[in-house]
Amino acid sequence: MVVLLILRQKIVPPVLRFHTSIFLLIEGVIIWILGLSLWIYTIYFMRSAFFDKTLLTTGPFTFVRHPMYSGIYVMLTGMGVLFFSYPWFLIMLFFIPIWYVNCRIEEKQMTGIHGKKYLEYKKKTGMFFPKFS
Repeated sequence: MVVLLILRQKIVPPVLRFHTSIFLLIEGVIIWILGLSLWIYTIYFMRSAFFDKTLLTTGPFTFVRHPMYSGIYVMLTGMGVLFFSYPWFLIMLFFIPIWYVNCRIEEKQMTGIHGKKYLEYKKKTGMFFPKFS
């Protein structure tokens, strides 16, 4: 994938190329790695819940109800910084309402499966960002 991104630098218009600032390149890679780490950690943590349908309220789910989406958005933000591309951020803005609706559907399903227990969990945690209250 890295090789394809580097080769793409020669083909694509300047607006979609890596930024020339080493600071932004390093910052973008760090943000991307943090998002990837959260995403992988969430998948690893969810592996047992796929089979036994338990409500996860620990690990990454202690802080947010949808840590997988949060990880994806952090990764995408890192890519936007890495490429320093405003079209990338416009694409991200396009997907926010789509993923929000998808998460609301998932939450209705979780409420149907876990009932009051999920509603209590929902009060304590934020959807994508930690709730500080």
